Amino acid sequence: MTMSPPLIGLLLVATTVAAQPRPLSQADLGRIASIGEVRMSPRGDRVAYVQSYNDYAANRSRSGIVILAVPGGEEMRTIAGSSPRWSPDGSKVAFSATREGRSGIWIHDIGAGTDRFLVAVHQTDHWLGRGANKNFEWSPDGRWIAYVAAEGPARQPESDVRAYSRLMWKTRTGFSDDRKTHIWVMPAAGGQPRLLTPGKYDEHSVAWAPDSKRLAFVSDRSADPDDSFANDLFILDLTSGSATRLTNTASAEFLPAWSPDGQWIAFEGWVRSNNTKDSPAEDTKLFVISASGGRPRQVARALDRRVGEISWHPRGALYFTAGDRGRTAIYRALPVDTLAEPLIHGDFQARGYSMDARGASMAFLRSDPSSPPEVYVAETGGRVPRALTRLHDVLRQDVALADADEFWAQSSDGTPVQGWLMKPAGFRDDERYPLILNIHGGPHGMYGWTFSDRFQLQTAAGYGVLFINPRGSSGYGQRFSDGSVLNWGGGDYQDLMAGLNEAIGRNPWIDTTRLGVTGGSYGGYMTNWVISQTGRFKAAVASASVSNLISFYGTSLYTDLIESEFRGRPWKNWDMLWQWSPLAHVEGVTTPTLFIHGEVDHDVPITQAEEMFVALRKQGVPATLVRYPNEGHGLRQPAHVLDSIRRTLAWFDRYLKGRPATD
Repeated sequence: MTMSPPLIGLLLVATTVAAQPRPLSQADLGRIASIGEVRMSPRGDRVAYVQSYNDYAANRSRSGIVILAVPGGEEMRTIAGSSPRWSPDGSKVAFSATREGRSGIWIHDIGAGTDRFLVAVHQTDHWLGRGANKNFEWSPDGRWIAYVAAEGPARQPESDVRAYSRLMWKTRTGFSDDRKTHIWVMPAAGGQPRLLTPGKYDEHSVAWAPDSKRLAFVSDRSADPDDSFANDLFILDLTSGSATRLTNTASAEFLPAWSPDGQWIAFEGWVRSNNTKDSPAEDTKLFVISASGGRPRQVARALDRRVGEISWHPRGALYFTAGDRGRTAIYRALPVDTLAEPLIHGDFQARGYSMDARGASMAFLRSDPSSPPEVYVAETGGRVPRALTRLHDVLRQDVALADADEFWAQSSDGTPVQGWLMKPAGFRDDERYPLILNIHGGPHGMYGWTFSDRFQLQTAAGYGVLFINPRGSSGYGQRFSDGSVLNWGGGDYQDLMAGLNEAIGRNPWIDTTRLGVTGGSYGGYMTNWVISQTGRFKAAVASASVSNLISFYGTSLYTDLIESEFRGRPWKNWDMLWQWSPLAHVEGVTTPTLFIHGEVDHDVPITQAEEMFVALRKQGVPATLVRYPNEGHGLRQPAHVLDSIRRTLAWFDRYLKGRPATD
């Protein structure tokens, strides 16, 4: 049968139109995978990782452990669970799961394809601070699994009345059950668990020595651990049961890792005595110490970057990640060297790496502004990186994901500031577009070369998206990271405005009469601060935001953040804290503001948003406070996440595009 030319032409046009990628929509969010906990098998022939998707219709997250073959990336199986840990011989995977009413560590047999329950793990909700890893690990000989847990399940309270006499009486979303976290060991073949560290202190971050006879762990054994972060390293001898303190510093040590020969322990740490349990200004450093004791030695001192994810190569080199000007790279350093060599690096962020037992290959996560995360593999020297997963290939065929253009600006005092600008979907040179300035949290976070579905949705909705790393951000060295200390809303505000002005000067398509600003946590604080300092923004969305540094101190989960950032306790510098509180400058604010907050956020209590909201409404400024029940610092329930996205875009549409309110 012969088709006429006009019909052929119509079919070609239809095919061409259908093939054109479109902007990301909110309906696409469920197609974007979250990937974490990448673990390469000891033989390097498999990779296990945790993959999750948000099911917005069902209001739940669906996740599991995926095991892939290397080199082809063929999926072998999926296990319902998290935190995969390969046995030393690669024949089994230990993982966390809750099944059939049993919650704890399970073992998956690769050959048989079966799962068995190993041991119940009871967790305390008491918060131990940054870097407190409540982990579990196989012994190198494969006979044991050490794990971190509380002694038995939490007791049901006899009354609904709560009385506290300790400082750390709050958890992230609730109240401390006041139980201790200890280290246990369990035969991998099954049997009875043995408590190794009973007593009145918390222990965590367990790491096996190569001889399977010793464990390193972390504990704060100061007079009042609630009022300090003096974590120290300890070594536990499993034969005698005795624990020996390895460090005794004024600051904190985290996440120990034994050298392959058992002679050294590497760890992350600080040197300052005045630090906070969360989001410190001091960049994390890499140290090694002799397993027999002595003085710690800093490694890769010349790098001047915030390190993380430390591990040893079987031949004795140290590997770690560090942020650098919006990028995250995987580095290598010798334990006696002050220098570090970037191995996996470029205009992207690489993290979550792990190596095989020989140290020949590694698996890691990689993403950039227009690419959601995928699992990559490479030689440990950094050569031949390639994608092992292609979870988002179909999405990228359907959807045109916006890229980001890097630029640098000079702040008011000459400080160089890095930023990125994303153009709106369907961009045309002859049109002008509204712009949204996004501000990161921390204050020591770091924006950069990684994927953000929020940014993509903003560009898809027709907005330019601007994001900047002002002083206080990590990734630029210690001096820059300290730039916000004693100066919240000072130099960082000037940096943001300089970056905004630079972007406007370079891009005449930005409509300066239609500027919006948004941020979460410290970014929410800065959003409140920005609208108290200038009227150039016509709409604002402040998420999990701080407004009053004085009341924040006494109600937040971690009071030490204020003590660290402002070098003392509030009653010694009320004036300074009030000076840098957005609420102190609220008179004269004209920017319509949407406040988004979890009702049980104990990092930044919802009262912070309430104070700012009431002040704006009392002055007749359009403002809405959205409260999300059972949510803490950052929304977790998919329905709430989607609701916040919709409300944010609708708020900007209303005040930057003149569209009617939807509520």
